[in-house]
Amino acid sequence: MSIAIDPARPLRRIAATALGLVGAAFAFALPATAQAQDTTSVSSVVRIPGETRIEKIADLHFGDIIAGEDGGTIRLRTDNSVTTTGSVQSLGGDPQAATFVITRQILQDFPTYEGPQGGDTIQLTHVSVPGETMTLRNFTTDFARRGLFGLPAYFFLSRFDFRVAGTLDVAADQEPGRYLGFFTVIVDYD
Repeated sequence: MSIAIDPARPLRRIAATALGLVGAAFAFALPATAQAQDTTSVSSVVRIPGETRIEKIADLHFGDIIAGEDGGTIRLRTDNSVTTTGSVQSLGGDPQAATFVITRQILQDFPTYEGPQGGDTIQLTHVSVPGETMTLRNFTTDFARRGLFGLPAYFFLSRFDFRVAGTLDVAADQEPGRYLGFFTVIVDYD
């Protein structure tokens, strides 16, 4: 058996193999595209508040009054005390500021009162004689009262009660009967 060796052929093979090895060497020796990667964790929190965040405990009630010949005003304070002007007389009848309770999460909910303010007015209408009205004005609230260390009183409480009161204008010889009006109290939570 004779083997004929073509001197040009093995060189080509070696060259091809060498180029392949050099190519492979470059593939391993060349750095891949530089990539830097940092990771961090992010927490996601959601709180679904309970259904009742503000609850009305009592309506605003001026009690029983006599208008008198000249009329005047009856002022109800948040501590349920009453003062009158003109010929208006308070006959008692359990005057009471409107009372509300809010529920909140301590150090998470920071409520802001958005109810009626001093300059707001509403009309109370006689329940039987629709043309007869009285004006409720000069609203006051004890929502912003101070508590421990001068912080808002609600600061360390999960349940916080507050009151809304005002001044009622009573006309001379106001029609006797029951008067009804509505106002909205809103508490925002920051």
